[in-house]
Amino acid sequence: ILQMNDIRDRLGGKLSTGMKQKVSIARTIVHDPPVIIFDEPTSGLDVLVARNVLQAVAALRDQGKCIIFSTHIMREVEKLCDRIAVIYRGKILAEGSLTDLAAQHEQPDVEELFFELIQNHEEQLATG
Repeated sequence: ILQMNDIRDRLGGKLSTGMKQKVSIARTIVHDPPVIIFDEPTSGLDVLVARNVLQAVAALRDQGKCIIFSTHIMREVEKLCDRIAVIYRGKILAEGSLTDLAAQHEQPDVEELFFELIQNHEEQLATG
């Protein structure tokens, strides 16, 4: 899944950030867990490595794994997630499928939906 044959003989300290991230993901999935948690798995990665990581996550999802995926990159959310929860300052502002949330909030763009939910939350806090 992660295409790591070219680094199998390298020491961990000599790996790039992207390769270290791949090793971390490999360590997470080697025991074939039913639930996998990824926290910002593409953070700090170049575009090519990030794409490989996302493809690996998608493959795991397609194998039926339950994946909890935390990210600030809405495009990743759109590509990978069946259900989402928008969390802001420890509070869940909305949750559901992308289709349901888009219809419920009349906003098909996930990033705009995210900003609108936060803005509405902040306005509610300001007005009491």
